[in-house]
Amino acid sequence: MKELIVLFFAILFLIPDFAHVNASTRTQVFRLNSGSPESVSNDKGDAFYNQITAEIFKRLDLKMKFVRVQSKRALMLANKGVDDGNIARVEGIEKNWTNLIRVPESIITWEFTAYSQNKDIQINGWNSLKPYSVGHVRGWIIYHKNTAGAKNVIQANDSYQLFRLLQNGRIDIALSERFQAPYFYKQIGYTPKRLTSPLAKKPLFIYLHKRHKSLVPKMAAVISQMKKDGSYQKIFDRSFNFRK
Repeated sequence: MKELIVLFFAILFLIPDFAHVNASTRTQVFRLNSGSPESVSNDKGDAFYNQITAEIFKRLDLKMKFVRVQSKRALMLANKGVDDGNIARVEGIEKNWTNLIRVPESIITWEFTAYSQNKDIQINGWNSLKPYSVGHVRGWIIYHKNTAGAKNVIQANDSYQLFRLLQNGRIDIALSERFQAPYFYKQIGYTPKRLTSPLAKKPLFIYLHKRHKSLVPKMAAVISQMKKDGSYQKIFDRSFNFRK
């Protein structure tokens, strides 16, 4: 009986150690998710978000698994802590997704731009869209808000459909993001005219679950250093320059 009691307490004292090992194992691989399209994140791992985050986590000496899921689900999983973070979102989402903390150094700045087949169309700000039939991908809030007064607005299911609408003359103007748009219209064998300088620019950020609060300033410093040493630009050029 004495031996059994000793064994019981020995096991009891070892339980925290087992728990620590299991917890450590769970967090060895940082799960970063993305709800972005294949123009910037893909399963092959050679799109912009894949490449830039691989370099960031390499410099942080952390293992990272890049996970692609539907956009809203990506936020939900990161906010619940099922995944460790999400790339890439505009500033301010933490008001609604309160478990997420923004890494303050931007990962990229999207340029929201107008495209057309008609080279004579002149665009100068959102109000100049009003005389035209315009299209954008469903769910892009910035376009939804700023096209309310247009002659006609069509919401496409995806960017391929958007540029087919433009190609077939169903809309006068397609609204898309400058660096992503060529990925889609070139795949359907079409090259529209980019009408203007961007209608708007929005920096995007990585968000981490609050349990990784201590990692936020370290990650911001790494991104900043990559911009200074030229490695960020090399990855950007490799991903986007051929599309401009």
